[in-house]
Amino acid sequence: MDRIIKKMGMKTLIVAILIFLDAIFLSLSWFGAYWLRFALGFAFPKVINPFDVYLYSTPLMVSAWIFTCAFFGLYHRVNQLTVMSEFMALLKVFLLGLLVSMSISFLFKDFSFGRSVVIFMGALSLVFLSLSRFIVRVVERRLWKRGYGAVRTLVVGTGTSGIRVMQKLQDSTDVGYEVIGFIDETKKKRGRKIDGVPVLGGQEDINAIVLKYMIDDVFFALPHIDHNRILNIVSSCPKKDVTFHIVTDVFDVLSDGTKVEMLGDFSVVGLKGERLTFGYENIKRLMDLSLALFGLLLALPFWILIFLAIALDSRGPILFRQKRVGKDGKEFDILKFRTMFSESANYEKSPKNSDDRRITRVGKILRRYSLDELPQLINVIGGDMSVVGPRPEMPFIVEKYQEWEKKRLLVKPGITGLWQVLGRKDLPLEENIQYDFFYIKNRSLLMDISIILRTIPILFSRRGAY
Repeated sequence: MDRIIKKMGMKTLIVAILIFLDAIFLSLSWFGAYWLRFALGFAFPKVINPFDVYLYSTPLMVSAWIFTCAFFGLYHRVNQLTVMSEFMALLKVFLLGLLVSMSISFLFKDFSFGRSVVIFMGALSLVFLSLSRFIVRVVERRLWKRGYGAVRTLVVGTGTSGIRVMQKLQDSTDVGYEVIGFIDETKKKRGRKIDGVPVLGGQEDINAIVLKYMIDDVFFALPHIDHNRILNIVSSCPKKDVTFHIVTDVFDVLSDGTKVEMLGDFSVVGLKGERLTFGYENIKRLMDLSLALFGLLLALPFWILIFLAIALDSRGPILFRQKRVGKDGKEFDILKFRTMFSESANYEKSPKNSDDRRITRVGKILRRYSLDELPQLINVIGGDMSVVGPRPEMPFIVEKYQEWEKKRLLVKPGITGLWQVLGRKDLPLEENIQYDFFYIKNRSLLMDISIILRTIPILFSRRGAY
């Protein structure tokens, strides 16, 4: 393995594996579409053409779909290729792939594919192409853990922004970031470690550190950025393949696909408002009701077991009620299964780990798998919450909101959200507010579905709430 990676390079190897898997899975999709149409022959007026037609056309069809994937950048393994952006690209591949397949059928009259086969292949390809990328990400993560292909990273700044950037990089599952060290101007901090990461030097040492530690990415996370200083560092960097990033608190909060334009000699950043697709609110409400009712019926046996377990484990009510602030500042009673002893204060900060003495024995199990949040399905049916949305916050925290923070109250809070699938779990929930703003600015049905799908494996992997 060492010899192969050194000879080919990590990214080249991953791309080769991905193309190989796609070729196999696309072939399976093509054959599977044929056999599905063959099995459903009774539902179609015409008899399907012979299998030979589909067998001989396989190389052409598979190549067309692979070129379509390449067209949308699915073989360009850049650091910013997140699961969500990759899934969005796959949807585009699905639509264009259907058009390309139909065009092949039109141009090559000898093939004359069945339209149903092409449609079936498109649906199967979306599933199989997602599977191949899941497999590749598993392989990537295992290689990262063994030290292959990790993105060696330097963070400039040890303040709040710098530490948060370091934590986000360490938590990233889409990219294998390895934070090598910090840069800080305070000489007392140099040589010390912050959260296990050493402070390697000051800004004047960046170029030397980049060379010494073979840095790939540099993140500037400073509250006051000297632009000339940064430009000098970037332009004089001896390692030309380094990627530089600038992180500021403003963009943490308002990161919504900003648009940069030129105004004379100045670059101007435009911050767009919310733009929802037609009928989004009504369709989302229908989806919420369907999922909540289905979830209640599916989880009914668990409700009975949980009721009994809580009653036998400790004194107090089975359900826990707490005031939360919803859409437009309206307060409501959020419902949860009680996981702490009944004498615990009702509005204290949530536990940060499972060793918190307030949590009961049954409560530890419920919180580990987020089963304590099942009663919130009732809140969804009642219209106070949505399945996906910002965190439902407590009134005493909302009272301290500044005017810009009140935008969180424009939408219904959710059982799950970006904060659940991407947020740092050892930070107070109110400190992960940038995820809520990103969701509010970019919310769509596709994003909601993506968040729901990403929440499911997190529950089973015990990455839920403490």
